[in-house]
Parts: sequence; structure tokens; C-alpha cells
Amino acid sequence: MIFRPRILSLAALAALALSCSKSPPTPEKEATATPSAAPVAPSASASATSAEPPKATIPTLFPEPFEGTKGMWVDLFAIEGALIVTEGLRVGRIVEERVEWIGSIPDGNQSLGGNRISSVHGFWPDGVDVLYTTNEGRALMPTLFPLTGKGVERRFGPGGGLGWINGTTRLGKTTLVVGYDGDGGHRIETVRGPTWVQKPLDAEKGGCKEDEVRKAWSGDEAALALPPRAIAGTEAGTLVTLGNLCERDKSPAAEVWDQPGKSRIVELGSMIKELGYFPKILRGKGDDLWIESKPVLHYNGGKFEALPTLDKPLQNLFVSPSGKLHAIAGRSIVRFDEGKWTTIANFPRPMRFSTIAMDEKETIWVSYSGVSRLRETQNAETEDNCATPFVYLYEVSWKNDAKYTYPTTSKALSTFPAVADIGLVEYYDDGRRLGVTVKSKEQGEAVIAHVKANMKDEHPELICYAPRSPRVIEIKAAKSK
Repeated sequence: MIFRPRILSLAALAALALSCSKSPPTPEKEATATPSAAPVAPSASASATSAEPPKATIPTLFPEPFEGTKGMWVDLFAIEGALIVTEGLRVGRIVEERVEWIGSIPDGNQSLGGNRISSVHGFWPDGVDVLYTTNEGRALMPTLFPLTGKGVERRFGPGGGLGWINGTTRLGKTTLVVGYDGDGGHRIETVRGPTWVQKPLDAEKGGCKEDEVRKAWSGDEAALALPPRAIAGTEAGTLVTLGNLCERDKSPAAEVWDQPGKSRIVELGSMIKELGYFPKILRGKGDDLWIESKPVLHYNGGKFEALPTLDKPLQNLFVSPSGKLHAIAGRSIVRFDEGKWTTIANFPRPMRFSTIAMDEKETIWVSYSGVSRLRETQNAETEDNCATPFVYLYEVSWKNDAKYTYPTTSKALSTFPAVADIGLVEYYDDGRRLGVTVKSKEQGEAVIAHVKANMKDEHPELICYAPRSPRVIEIKAAKSK
């Protein structure tokens, strides 16, 4: 998704939809023994040398604020070849320990509250594109603006009508944007380079029924079989869009252009139940694409396949400059390599970021306190030696008001045998979160088992943490029968 949730307009449906640790060293081969007249007992040091090398430890990382943006109210974006920050209407590039400001978006639409930056896309140096909107939720007029190099501005919903942008991608020397408005319907337009002349399959050729075509908000153009919600092109030249086939509920599908002048529909329902309204596609090397879905899907060579799942949901997917897929699972950073997920780092507690990216030096950058780099910390307490064991439950939905009492969670905890010893608390840690205070590691493990047994799809974790100024939510013990 490329439009930040805090400015979504429900009236406009305005969503304007982007390896850490090194492998352990190879053990040295043992030298060939030289024959001797009599056997010699191995020394302690020789025994240690020939023993198995210790396993590489997994580092614990925590965000360290970037001095180059200290005191600024900035957002972080990763594009091909650069890390970008925005402040107000201006756009800058992170260069070593500072920000190099490279340009600004137009300061217009004052009658609609002025303009604001939503996200940054493209490639450095000659293809930086900025997505901006007005500050009026009922007339956003989403616009993709070419900040550097040669390109054309593309606006959806001009004049304040209904419109949104779902994505942008690079396909060879061409940059494309996909979006919708009431005048032109769903469409893909060229922003940079040679004009892309191919068209998505229309609804009739895609097998859509007449009532589904009417439902599809087609504008002046023919309705599409797969109104696109996301778009991505591979380095090898394949273009993929995602959406629901014929706008049917829970009919996820992809339209794939992997042959000149021709596209095909690939239904994905056998692998995933549904797409989010703003699905995210990540680009790798060669013909690799990944879809941030449940489970994660991989595209390569004309085929989609589901990646293995973990006991914690995968989120915050990102791709390293070398083309390796990474994600956050619970409080771990994991990397997908040779058919499996491997933990390469941990956090002291579960964390989630609106932006996470790896640079050429394999440093991971995150949106945390503005902009931060993940650094190894030696100060994190472990659950085995912790004075403040705590059960982390989940992030709190923005829909819940400040006095929300979490009735489903409270009810599940009310049947915990030692309910009088635990406490349900809401606290703030880079967002609203919910957890349970416990008196010991053993009690925390018992709470986790109880939650998993009584609350489907929850993934509690035992961490060492003491929330500051938590709001206590009353848990009423269930009456015994």
C-alpha cells in the first residue's frame, strides 16, 4: 500500500496504493596428520581446535535514531538505489550521516488545504517520483509527480472527483502508474520512457457476467476483467497486476504479461483466501516478485507458489539489494533462502515499522522516531534472566477508542486459573499495544498457552518488558459452574 492510513478518506476510498547477518565462517579444514613413531596424547588446546566451531549467535537489534534527521518530522521511503526522507513538501536523500535535499513538490491547491507528500517511488538518480495529494479528504486528487529526470505528471480524480492511485512500477525504461477515477475508470498510464501500449483484458474476454461488469466502476472505458489494486514489473520484463477477478468477493487473481503483446489471468484462490484492498508486491532480482499475502506468494518464470509459513505471521516484507526476501515474524527478522526461513536477528520486543529497508552495506533502516538504523544492543534482558516478564498480545486497532475494554480478550483471560495474579494493560510503544503483566516466566508461559487455546489466530510472546504508564483493563474472573 502506498498511501498512509492516517490520511485515508473513507468517502474517497483514497488509498494511494515498498542479508542482515553474514553466514558463519566456514570451519578450517584439519591439517593432515604426520606419522610418528609413537602416539602423542592430544593437548587441551588441540582438542579445542578440532572441536566443532560454536554456532553463530543471533544478534539483538534495536532502532538507533539517525543523527542526520534529529529534530525533524520526517518520513522514510526506500527506492531503487537510495533511501529517501520527506519533510513537509521537500524530498531528500540520505548520504552517509546527513540528508541531501533534492527537490520539492508544488505548493498548490491552497483552497483544499494545500498539498502533502504521501510516498516516494522510482529509482535514483533520474527517476524519483513523488505521490502527493491535497489535505482535503473529500478531494484528494492523487498525483504522481516526476521530481528528477524526464517524466510527465499523472493525476487521478482531477477537479476533486473520486480517484486514487494503487501503485507504480518500472518496466525496463518505462515507468507505469495504476489508478482509478470516475472519468477513465481503472487504467495503467505511462509516466516515464516509451509509452506502454498494451491493455489489460476487458471484462467480457475475462469471462465476467453482465451484472459484474456494471459493478466494476468502469468510467468511460471498458470494464476490466481484473481491476488492478497493485502493479509490479520484474527486471526480466514481466508485468504483474493484482486484484479480484470480475470484482468477485474473495476471488484473488493476477494478470501477467510475460509474453509480448499478450496477458493472461492466473487465479490465486487455491493458495490465498483473499487480497487486502491494497496488496503489496515486492520486486527482486531477475524474474522474482513476492506478494505480501497470507501465505506469502512468490512469482518466477510464469508460476506462483506459496512460501512456507512460520508460527508467527510474516509482516514488513523487504528485499535486500542482493535480492533476498526478508520479513519480521513476531520479534525476529527472518530471511528466505534455499527454501526456508532463517532467523538472522531478534528485537527485545515485537516491533513493526511503516518502512524497513536494507542498504548496500547491509544496514537495516526503519521508520522509528523518524528515521533509525538497527544496531546491535548488549543491554537487552532475556526471558531467562528477567525481572519483568511480560506477555505481549497485539497491536491495538486505530478503530478502538481510548476507553475500549477489549471484551473478547478479557473474556478469554477471565478463565485463566490464576486470573487474580495477572493484569491486562494497554500501553504506548511506538503505537498502542496490549499485553498481560505476570509474576514469573512460568506464569507467562501458562498465559500464552491459555490465550492460544482460547483465542484463534493470536500469537502472544513472552518478553522482558515493563510498560510505562499503562492503562489497566479490568478482568472479571469467570464464575465457576
